[in-house]
Amino acid sequence: MRRTVLLCGESLLLSGVAASLAGSPGLRVTQAATWDQASRPLTAHTPDVPIFDLTNSNESHVLPLLIKNPGLLLIGLDTECNQAVLVSGQPARSLTLDQIRNIVETQRKL
Repeated sequence: MRRTVLLCGESLLLSGVAASLAGSPGLRVTQAATWDQASRPLTAHTPDVPIFDLTNSNESHVLPLLIKNPGLLLIGLDTECNQAVLVSGQPARSLTLDQIRNIVETQRKL
């Protein structure tokens, strides 16, 4: 079964991550420009891993998503601070695309 990744945002960084992850046979990658556009796929099916751009997002959408799906792994990418933040509060500085792919592919659903 393929894992679903939803990228939310239009940044060049997210487009690069989407292109890199799309090459993984075990992943189904979709992208939405805004949280409003992302709400449609989120209503139909919660992705295994949502990835969003911290520098261009409204984080008020993140908390309700976590409350509804407490085992969900969210990855926030922050180009200004050069870090990827797992919403659980565990920062990871300077993740490569291979490291992001590894996190996405190995994270187990709770």
